[in-house]
Amino acid sequence: MSKYLRREADSFFFRRRVPPHLQSRFGIKEIYRSLRTTVRKTAKVRAAQLYVSSERLFDLAADDTLADEDFRAAARYWMSQPRIKQWLKKYVDDLPPGTLKAHSKFFPDTLLVTVSPDGDYDERTIMLEEAGDALEDAGYRETPESLDLMLDAMRQVLDEYVGKRMRTVFQPELDQVPTAIAVPATSQATSAASASFSKISSFIKPWQKDIIAGYNHGKPVKDADQYLKTVEMFIGLMGDLPLGSITFEKAAEFRELVLQMPNTHGKGATGSPKQELARARADSTLPRVSMKTTKRHFSGMNSIWKWLIFKKHVPANLLPFSGHSFPGTKSKKSARDDWSREDLQRFFTSRIYRDAPGGSALRWLPLVSLHSGMRLEEICRLRPAIDITVKDGMPCFDIAPRDGWDPKSEAGTRIIPVHSWLIRHGFMDFVKQQRARHAEHLFSPELALHKDSLSSAFSREFSKIKIDLGVGSKTTFHSFRHTFRTVLESTDLKDSHIDAVMGHEGGGSEGRTYTKRVSTAKLKEVVEAFEPPLDLSFLDKGNSDNSLPPLRTQIKKRKLTPPVFDIDGKLVRTPAKRR
Repeated sequence: MSKYLRREADSFFFRRRVPPHLQSRFGIKEIYRSLRTTVRKTAKVRAAQLYVSSERLFDLAADDTLADEDFRAAARYWMSQPRIKQWLKKYVDDLPPGTLKAHSKFFPDTLLVTVSPDGDYDERTIMLEEAGDALEDAGYRETPESLDLMLDAMRQVLDEYVGKRMRTVFQPELDQVPTAIAVPATSQATSAASASFSKISSFIKPWQKDIIAGYNHGKPVKDADQYLKTVEMFIGLMGDLPLGSITFEKAAEFRELVLQMPNTHGKGATGSPKQELARARADSTLPRVSMKTTKRHFSGMNSIWKWLIFKKHVPANLLPFSGHSFPGTKSKKSARDDWSREDLQRFFTSRIYRDAPGGSALRWLPLVSLHSGMRLEEICRLRPAIDITVKDGMPCFDIAPRDGWDPKSEAGTRIIPVHSWLIRHGFMDFVKQQRARHAEHLFSPELALHKDSLSSAFSREFSKIKIDLGVGSKTTFHSFRHTFRTVLESTDLKDSHIDAVMGHEGGGSEGRTYTKRVSTAKLKEVVEAFEPPLDLSFLDKGNSDNSLPPLRTQIKKRKLTPPVFDIDGKLVRTPAKRR
């Protein structure tokens, strides 16, 4: 980075030449900005940030497709027109404080309705026409897909404008909010300063849309709705703050307030965060939110903050929700135990397991995981007609990406031969029957998709079963996978071959490439080397017809009233009768 770092007198400067083919578009030949520091280490960090920003700027300028920067630039140009300036002056700048505060809750949508609706034009149509005019005035071509994006950009710049006005009227002390280092006005990095005045609520909708879709080449976030509740709780406790006023100290204050909340908040019908907080403070006996739950809420706040950094709405070095302490929540490798011989016997000899139908998830999921080391969701995602196939003459599980689901990692895409114990005990017969039923997944229709997961309902049910049987809290369904690995590591097999079956990352990219070349015969040798700690030969093939379990119906729980007896042992009050 020293190539772009210049020192003049006691200060450091960033200097970079604009590519020749972009110089006419920018109107400058080089980017030359003060780094506002005399410390070389700090200057290098700031120069690196400016380099990344300028590189992205050059890439965007060379691309003819409209990006977020194009829409925001068009929105800012729209706001600079005399007609819109007069409109904003009338309905924002000239309003007295009381009226401004009362009307701010309806902004920015009301500001986008620049003419009165009538029978032919509703508010939505007027806003879309305004967005189309803004695109055309800025020199961009209007398309049906671009109108909604343009409308979102207009909402954002209007919200920034209103937020700045609100701050000027009600919080003038926030004038000194630190902002990012300035770069050319066409760069999105300059939006960090104006975004500092925008309320965090104005970014919720696009943030949710992006994390659900999997922005920046990432996977879709399964907990998007939980993250949304976290941000809503932050707003409920701390207020709808401008981004620039959300500091590490504010985040620490939020942490303390969350720890004071009752642990029932968010479960069922509860009051607003402030009402719940007041209720908890008034009743010291109420159980409070745990440290683990508080840490999870900070994960939600970090999600939206990382998105804000990615979108260049806040500086990359501003991380208010990172670096906080959550004692007692650090995960340990020993967090889960293997299945002991005693726990395996307790589970597989239990009445609830022995009575499970031969074609049920409870019957086969533990056995498949124990004899293959597969993850729960990986097994549930198997499609009988596609993912259980014959390779080199051997029945195999084929775990691969498909629409709507991907393995946990690149190494998770793999082939696992079916253990001979499963074959001897009727697993392939069950697969054939599911194929004949044209079942979409191995345990359809018993296991249904819920929040992008087929295993969530079974996981909860399995947890209740093993707790009722007295199995320890550190022994979970995932512990079957741990048991599989532990047994194999006691053999002479190579770690790389075990990794190939387990879907674990090998040592470096070279190791990962090697594991993908492991032959099916070698994979079969690894799988067959597994022998469970408990001899399961007492389990027969189950029901010969592999019948499916009946679909569950919801039964409303009835409150039972215990009988009351007098001193002589006579019944005084009988329990409520069943209806």
